[in-house]
Amino acid sequence: MHIFALVGPSGTGKSHRAIWLADELQCQVIIDDGLIIEANRILAGTTAKRSPTRLGAIKTALFQEPEHKAAAQEALRLRSPNGVLILGTSDSMVERIASRLELPPIEKIIYIHEIASTQEIRKARFNRSQHGRHVVPAPALEVSKTWKDALVNPLKVFFQKKGTERKTWAEQSVVRPTFTSLGNLSISGPALISGINHQVLAVQGVAGVGTVTVSSGDGGVIVRIPINGYYRQPLHLLGQKVQRLIYDILEDSMGISVLAVDVIIEKVVMETAASAKEKEAINK
Repeated sequence: MHIFALVGPSGTGKSHRAIWLADELQCQVIIDDGLIIEANRILAGTTAKRSPTRLGAIKTALFQEPEHKAAAQEALRLRSPNGVLILGTSDSMVERIASRLELPPIEKIIYIHEIASTQEIRKARFNRSQHGRHVVPAPALEVSKTWKDALVNPLKVFFQKKGTERKTWAEQSVVRPTFTSLGNLSISGPALISGINHQVLAVQGVAGVGTVTVSSGDGGVIVRIPINGYYRQPLHLLGQKVQRLIYDILEDSMGISVLAVDVIIEKVVMETAASAKEKEAINK
């Protein structure tokens, strides 16, 4: 089984180009927003666009629920495709989906700017931001079966199949997700930093946390966190533990894509009886 991925920020036209790209890469199955899609059928899954919140949508897209994961794995096992195309907003997201579904490693990641022009991406962003339109790479009839209360409109896409002179068409669906109709949800920088500080201070071996910075990148956030560590412990393992904790907090608990977590160990200090009691109080 060959695994490919299409990566790009939300609203840049990934789903719209998925059918064409899957054909080019000879992928029989597309994994997009929690759905397992083959040609004109949804084989399994729940679309993340049905979630009432953005956080829930991201968790669905990552197949976090055991039943959702199991259904997707069973569909892939029964179909046993030669190629699978995974869609996501970052390298880490598509890698997590592949890992979660126990698929082989991703062979190649294609980025949206490699297959869409600046003008096409700008148009896709406008349709997303101004009209709340999302594309599902499956026919409207298929989408409507599992999402009866959604406003679903068919969209026909013409393309030339690889290795032939003949042009064909495929039907996609344009929908307005529940979380878009309910309004926007955002998490402020101070809220992120406060949550990170509290969790990291509770880590065994961390003596203190400096000024945490969170900056936005293309499709996710970059976190920089300076810490103090206690003497006589493997500092590289402490850094890795803090990296993993922050990654899990943002990706799993807050639904935020993470590009990087930079941990800087600024000081190494001796642990005292007072500091041990303080750590115990934090953990309570």
